[in-house]
Amino acid sequence: MKEYKLVYLNKGIKFSRDKDLQQAEEIINQYASEGWELQEITAPADGMGAMIGVFFRVRKL
Repeated sequence: MKEYKLVYLNKGIKFSRDKDLQQAEEIINQYASEGWELQEITAPADGMGAMIGVFFRVRKL
């Protein structure tokens, strides 16, 4: 069975896309180390706002 989790990848306002991406990478690596796999990143169309990561992991019944 697959378990899914939605995670905000850039919490807070940084006014810098580089800082947003750096924070997103750190959060992705954190969840990956916990056994989650990144399926998709959704970003706002305007380039400003929350990026959301869709993670999943397979759980044995």
